[in-house]
Amino acid sequence: MGLSDRQKKILNFVKSFTLDNGYPPTIREIGKAVNITSTSVVNYNLDALQRNGHIYRDRTVSRGIRLVEGLEELTGASELVKIPLLGRIAAGEPLLNFQDAFDPEMDTIELTRDVVPNDKDVYALKVKGNSMIDALINDGDIVVMRHAETANNGDMVAAWITDREE
Repeated sequence: MGLSDRQKKILNFVKSFTLDNGYPPTIREIGKAVNITSTSVVNYNLDALQRNGHIYRDRTVSRGIRLVEGLEELTGASELVKIPLLGRIAAGEPLLNFQDAFDPEMDTIELTRDVVPNDKDVYALKVKGNSMIDALINDGDIVVMRHAETANNGDMVAAWITDREE
């Protein structure tokens, strides 16, 4: 079934917002962007997009809109993004020194745009050690990280402790 102009605008906004921010918009953000003042009208159109197989909605969270696979031309899902593989990160015993952590011939890995919608400040590290096994991160795994200045309680982080060179 064809999409109305309003549904096309909503779908395109969800796509661009998600690519720019790394997470989907709320119903209010969608309404503001496409000039719909009623959240129930936005909800009605999102329901229609879901019925037609264009999106999936998790109604238990406010940002629960996901673009459905198979819309490669719309979502950019088939686009590959190169992420720099900066080196290794210790999961257990610290690496001996700073130089042991970085690969001088910085390699890259390729991921699809749907996995990494916003690749700004994103990099990858190869795990060395087994201390993260309970988090399902094993020796030899590659973890994709985003640089951040702060972290929230419960976040998993990779930190460089400069005064101890670990």
